[in-house]
Amino acid sequence: MKKLLILLSLICACQIANAQISIPRQEIPYNVRYHWGLIDVMIARGIVTIEGNGTNFYGTLDGTSIPWEGHIICVSDTLNANMYVEGGRISESVVYQNGWYRHPSVSDFRGPSYNPADPAIYKSIAGQGTYDASNNSMEAITITSDMIGMYYIAKVVDFSLLKPGNQIVVPIDGPYSRQLVITYQGQGTYEVNGDTYRTYDCSFEYGYGADMSGYPVQCKIGVADRIPVFLGASLPVGEVEMLYDPY
Repeated sequence: MKKLLILLSLICACQIANAQISIPRQEIPYNVRYHWGLIDVMIARGIVTIEGNGTNFYGTLDGTSIPWEGHIICVSDTLNANMYVEGGRISESVVYQNGWYRHPSVSDFRGPSYNPADPAIYKSIAGQGTYDASNNSMEAITITSDMIGMYYIAKVVDFSLLKPGNQIVVPIDGPYSRQLVITYQGQGTYEVNGDTYRTYDCSFEYGYGADMSGYPVQCKIGVADRIPVFLGASLPVGEVEMLYDPY
């Protein structure tokens, strides 16, 4: 039954993928909101940068938190992948991927002695650095580096042909094989500073080997410009949302 569902999803994907596209360099600004119990704060500002030419796609995500209990948290993710649209199916082959988690103190970050190359203050998903970051933190960094690929998919899929409940399965090759499962939920809206964006709403989740990550991400994609304007996930450390804010 599982194989049949995947096959049907791939058939659905054959109906919806546009031709290969090029993406001019684009910087997309976000605010990052954190919820945990009674805590509801804007904790960071981030920038996603994307560009693509034919099959080659390159994207980065860089964010810096507000000072939090004497520390500033910095994240930086990079994804370089070949994205293929063949026979209406989408697939991804990772060329390079890494994500960095840095935890400098406020005084170090603002002072002349701050050295971002110091391995004691960072950890990467490739095993670089010696900072004692938790497994949960590094898993979250891995997910955010993976999801950069969604910015290409948001551009290439014609969501107007989908019905709520339709799924797209994207196989991913690279250092380890996995898959991306996208579930379309229908049309919606997103509001920022009095402006209302019409959106295609979906959820997506990445798999690792035979298992899914367990962290589905809610996503709203702008109908007009095909960029994710909202991304939200519930993690063990609380709920995190990326909110598009061009102002």
